[in-house]
Amino acid sequence: MRNVLFVLLLATHSAFAFLPAPGLWQTGTIDGQGFNIETQNNIMIVTSYVFDATGKPIWYLSAGAYDENARTFTATFANATGGSCLACAYKAPVKNGNAGGDMKIIFASRESGTLFFQGGSRPITHLNFGYAGGNTGYFYGEWQFSFNVHGLVSSQWVVFPGTTYTGSDGTVYAVGNEDSRSGTIALASYVPSLDEYLILIDDGTGYQFTYEFKGDPLRMIGQGWIEPTGVIPTGTGSAAAGNRILTQSELANPGAALAEPDTAHLSSIELLIRDRTRDQ
Repeated sequence: MRNVLFVLLLATHSAFAFLPAPGLWQTGTIDGQGFNIETQNNIMIVTSYVFDATGKPIWYLSAGAYDENARTFTATFANATGGSCLACAYKAPVKNGNAGGDMKIIFASRESGTLFFQGGSRPITHLNFGYAGGNTGYFYGEWQFSFNVHGLVSSQWVVFPGTTYTGSDGTVYAVGNEDSRSGTIALASYVPSLDEYLILIDDGTGYQFTYEFKGDPLRMIGQGWIEPTGVIPTGTGSAAAGNRILTQSELANPGAALAEPDTAHLSSIELLIRDRTRDQ
């Protein structure tokens, strides 16, 4: 039954239910406004850092249930006034559960959405402030990629130290290899047109692993394939996931063996990724 559910999920993986990327979000190029979004189970809390009508800074706290199927969060802009400063004696604040009116966020992806408020709406995006190279920089560090084929789980631990490769079409890929295994090579990139992450790993023994994910810097989910080297995967893959093990800065600590990747095969792997992208 579990495998059947995974297949149903992956058959429509472009529209699967998801949790928005946790952390700081922004409203495009508008300075001084921002949001912190966190979700535990289906309970979401959004902290809004904005200004009131007079230009004074104000923050709101919005809490409620997140509907994963509809990708929608609804709540109110609540705040509190009259409290004490950090160095002052405690004074209980006055809470207003609907100080700024109703609010709603409809998420288009784990990285983007639209905030609706009293009098208008505004696009918001997840803020990447620590991963260089845009979304492809999410891979820098170490990841565990795995997929389930009829109950048998295959898994690779892959190190992306921050090395990049620019393909013949200008696409920038993160370059890595399997942890502690020389002679292997991995390429990973974010494809904006698909809003997906593609990873291809050549294990050096005649097989390649291909992953197609949606996700964020902490977790990815989608589908995976294992094929003989050089074969472009087709059809629906098996249930797959990616989970971060180490950040790029943590690679300097014991635990990640930085063997040299087999860079001689970069161009051929790039072509396989591009062919898979065209098939979508």
